[in-house]
Amino acid sequence: MIFFADFLNSGIRLTTPILFAAIASMLSARAGVLNLAIESKVLMGAFVGILVAATTGNTFVGVLAAAAAGAVIGAIMAMAHLFGVDLVVLAIGLNILVLQSTVFFMRSFLGGVGTYKPDVDTVPAIVIPLLSDLPFVGNLLSRLNWLVYLAYILVALIAIWFRTRPGRHLLAVGEAPGAAASAGLKVGRTQVLTLIAAGAVAGLGGAYLSIGDLGLFTRNMSAERGWIGITAALLALNKPAFLIPAAGIFGLASAASIRLQQFDVPANLTQFIPQGAAFVALVLVGLRAKSRGQVTRLWVRSSRLSLRRKTPHPAPTSTSSQGENR
Repeated sequence: MIFFADFLNSGIRLTTPILFAAIASMLSARAGVLNLAIESKVLMGAFVGILVAATTGNTFVGVLAAAAAGAVIGAIMAMAHLFGVDLVVLAIGLNILVLQSTVFFMRSFLGGVGTYKPDVDTVPAIVIPLLSDLPFVGNLLSRLNWLVYLAYILVALIAIWFRTRPGRHLLAVGEAPGAAASAGLKVGRTQVLTLIAAGAVAGLGGAYLSIGDLGLFTRNMSAERGWIGITAALLALNKPAFLIPAAGIFGLASAASIRLQQFDVPANLTQFIPQGAAFVALVLVGLRAKSRGQVTRLWVRSSRLSLRRKTPHPAPTSTSSQGENR
């Protein structure tokens, strides 16, 4: 029982950054924007968060700085969207730029490229009276800080917010922006604010990685968690009700890969488990016609790159040739 509780605890903690990324992807998609820059926001949040926490000596300030860093990248995407920039190409550029920027700053100012470990405390775990003393529940809730609880509570809050008037306006903008504009809704402003909020949420996921759990920063610390978060959101059909189970699949898969290393399972096999889970999830998304249509719609609205080849129209037949055929 203790082993099972520890396994679930590890799965909950590993799900947290993926869940933050999935929330950011879901918010962007429900606003009608395909946001493929989640990876850069998670990575920038992890880097800025631990730098600010080490400078100020305050982890809470570091978390706020991480959210602000993600929001800045979200604002860049929002402004680019207003000017008609291809968001797919921009997102790829942002992911590469942030990755190389963190490597540059680590090499130039932090004295290394691999790992940056300052003398900073991680976000303390929350101890719940009575529950933490129980045998199974105590192991299940150990090492869970307020960022973990925030990720799961945020999903419930967004589900409730979607039922309010502003939330319905956001859904209307994402479903039919033309009709929403005709009804008097501010489509551009709604998408801008949503992309900024999504960036802040993704930055919180990065903050959890660096100062919420490990207390250090490594090169490419996000490790594709932003992409996995996008996959989880697609698997959940961008609905809050399915978001936690979808993200939990990848978190538990990562926990299983770590646990299997204790039983002399080859490292190549254990490292493939999270990627294999992501591959299966993408296959399931591709097999569902509704999911394919949703992704195609988001791509068309966010990118100038065509997903399908245009079929050439047949050449018009001249009148003389028609007469000869008769």
